Amino acid sequence: MRGKAMNEERERIRCHNCELVQWDDRETCRRCGVSLPHPIVKIVERVVERVVVRHDPECLATLEQARELIATASERLAGQAIDQVSPINLAQVSEEGSFPTLAEVERALIVAAYKRSDRRALQAAKLLGMGKTTFYRKLKDLGKFAA
Repeated sequence: MRGKAMNEERERIRCHNCELVQWDDRETCRRCGVSLPHPIVKIVERVVERVVVRHDPECLATLEQARELIATASERLAGQAIDQVSPINLAQVSEEGSFPTLAEVERALIVAAYKRSDRRALQAAKLLGMGKTTFYRKLKDLGKFAA
């Protein structure tokens, strides 16, 4: 338990690979062994606590590094979000000028991801950026789920 009392309130974290929910004091997922993501905010909170409470001068440099890390990470994430947006295929727009419905677009994306991943649902879910349970449910709702 790494020094935490059994009754002490702890936070949980979800593995981004297999979606197993576990205590956030773990370094790796106990199911798949992938390194668990730890929010930058928690790291900054620990550094600030060391600077303010313990008057640790070495942490001032770490705090500056954390600030720079947050700035570069947010810029990188914003760039990834823009890269992931794909334009609407204008060939799909009918003569009346109406766009496909959201359900039609979702269905097309799910089927395309499922085919692209050679019918591997976990890989298809990762391609779409959704959890495997959500992907299985949506696939089943579409009638494409092969049990």
